[in-house]
Amino acid sequence: MTAQRKKQRTQINLDLSAELYETLNNLAQQINGDNADVLLKAIALMELAVEAKQNGKHIWIADENQKLEAEVVGI
Repeated sequence: MTAQRKKQRTQINLDLSAELYETLNNLAQQINGDNADVLLKAIALMELAVEAKQNGKHIWIADENQKLEAEVVGI
């Protein structure tokens, strides 16, 4: 994302449950960011997952020894 595009933001309103809003805030704290940062990163991960699926690929979670622990499914 270019510096020019990063500065250009559109404000949206979201109707979230109390639980989802709390999750959003907790994630923002964990990444030392704000709610927008969490949503931007979530969208980037979703975009990656959708593109991988369209190309017949899979997304996995591996431990420190590269042992596969889980597959991201349902996207």
